[in-house]
Amino acid sequence: MSVLLATLIASLGLSATAPTPVRAQDFVGFDRTSFGSVVLSRNQSAGGGSDITLELAVGDYNNEPILNYSENSVFSKLGLAVGRLDILTDTGVYPCTAFIVDKKHILTNHHCVPGILENERAGATRIDSVLFVAGYRQPGVDAGTRRFTVVPTPVETSKELDYSVLEVIGDPSAEFGMLDLAAITPQDNDPYWVIGHPMGEAQRISREKCRANAPALSNKQLLHTCDTLPGNSGSPVIDASLQKVVGLHHAGSNRDAVNYAIPMGDILAQSKVLKAAFVPGAVDPTPPTTPPVPDPVDTGETAPPPPPDAKDETAVKLCDALYDEAKEFSECFAYEAYLQVCGDHPYSILAKSYVARLCTAPDPIDITPPPPPPEEVVDTTPLLWWCKSSGLNATERTICGDRYLAGLDEEMERAYKSPARAVTSTQQAAWRTGTRDRCGADADCISRVVIDRITYLKTPEKVVTPPPPVQTHTMYVTGTDHLNVRSGPGTHNGVINRIDFGDKVTVLGENDGWNNVRLSNGQNGWVSNRYLASDKPRDRPVAQCTATVVNLNRYSSHTRNNGTGFLNIRSQASTRGRILSETYLGDTVQVLNQSGNWAQIRCLSGQCKNPFRGSGGATGWASKKYLSIRCR
Repeated sequence: MSVLLATLIASLGLSATAPTPVRAQDFVGFDRTSFGSVVLSRNQSAGGGSDITLELAVGDYNNEPILNYSENSVFSKLGLAVGRLDILTDTGVYPCTAFIVDKKHILTNHHCVPGILENERAGATRIDSVLFVAGYRQPGVDAGTRRFTVVPTPVETSKELDYSVLEVIGDPSAEFGMLDLAAITPQDNDPYWVIGHPMGEAQRISREKCRANAPALSNKQLLHTCDTLPGNSGSPVIDASLQKVVGLHHAGSNRDAVNYAIPMGDILAQSKVLKAAFVPGAVDPTPPTTPPVPDPVDTGETAPPPPPDAKDETAVKLCDALYDEAKEFSECFAYEAYLQVCGDHPYSILAKSYVARLCTAPDPIDITPPPPPPEEVVDTTPLLWWCKSSGLNATERTICGDRYLAGLDEEMERAYKSPARAVTSTQQAAWRTGTRDRCGADADCISRVVIDRITYLKTPEKVVTPPPPVQTHTMYVTGTDHLNVRSGPGTHNGVINRIDFGDKVTVLGENDGWNNVRLSNGQNGWVSNRYLASDKPRDRPVAQCTATVVNLNRYSSHTRNNGTGFLNIRSQASTRGRILSETYLGDTVQVLNQSGNWAQIRCLSGQCKNPFRGSGGATGWASKKYLSIRCR
């Protein structure tokens, strides 16, 4: 063993790296339908960045279930006040961790509530509800858990220090206790514990290799090596010696083997709410006085070496190595040998707990029968002042018979007396009769609607800024007999109406040569602004139309004989009309008039100037089947 210790002591070293700047980031997301359940179903997830992550496992993952320890252990007792914070948003449920600091308040990270709304990966636009789930120790087991409704608007919050104080409906401390806060300056390598709900699971604790970094403080951050995962945001960092909260865990970096917490001293210096929950007396510890060493007495045995000086770095490394060996042997003799030499070492509290739990003979069983329980005194005082009234309805009788519902009713009355939004007595009375009393004797329904009302009364009303008024002006249709009105700007949008020359429209806006207009019948649509003018036109424009001869074959003796190489120009709009002239493929003609499937034309250019039959200057009618007409 001495060779191994020498090797361990020689190989030990301390390092302090400059940590990467930290920022709180992503969450693990669960399906909205699992809100309110102990087990969250994960049908969705927010991703993580490549450098900074919300949590970090340092080395091997040493985060273990709190269920490994008895209910009377110091870990389980401290863990009672730590719970899971379920945040229901429009995109899913995002769990964090929070812990009880007084009768009505819990503490968590700002980036959980309300900061989830600023997380781009989560994509949430609103927080619908928040639950504090206490007592969740055994995976998938609901027994022993309690759910407390949390007001989603923080009582106090700081984005810079990443903390939020939230109000809980009810008193969770009555059943689960609360954690003491300590405003001490963290010291290098102080032993820590971190308790929380990583990944939304049952409660876990990080204690092995869980300590303050060296240096412990950097850039106003408390650096620690305790293993965490997403969901640990808001976990308390507990000093193992003081058993008080010295930091609020909130983030970690993949570039550095450390996690980050906000020093509790910084939070207490800023918070007005937490000052009331702060327990004085947790101050910077002073070095203990080393007791005098008694004169040696020859008993025939080798006396154990004196405890090492805590200031001696070599002694600290020696005790670290002895503790690692004792943990590897996991036997009573190993821990007892470690305690003989290193009784003041930071890990000695863990070794003493091991020896007390597994290496001490049990006390003899006391077979004295317990005294009879005292007679229970029934309290007949009404839960609420109005419960003595006669003529209560079913809902009121249910509230007066349930302590939890009576507490909710008192909380609602306090919120009504100091509401965050304007509420009249008439509106409150209408809510009682129209919403609450409809629940009848259904306690779950009463609880749900009263909690919703409390949240409504405590949440400030959002002020909606009306959009700026639209600047409109009047224009008239000009330049065309008929103008198509389309569903959007551009000819690719469908025609929804048609307006005529001289019609008045109200212009609402413009987009790339198209005007958004309101018609006289109130319908909105889009028209080309080429055909609108500010002044009402007086004369209807005459359309100028030309046409190109199409759908014929090149003129030849063959196409002459089969009739596909020319187009007849007739004296009237009918095949009974006399042939005056003819035109050919590619000729350009002026369109003077149109009637059904016929157009009155005059030759402008092409072979029709010198036709093979008839006069070149003739004006007559031709079939529109062979004309491509364009008007402007």
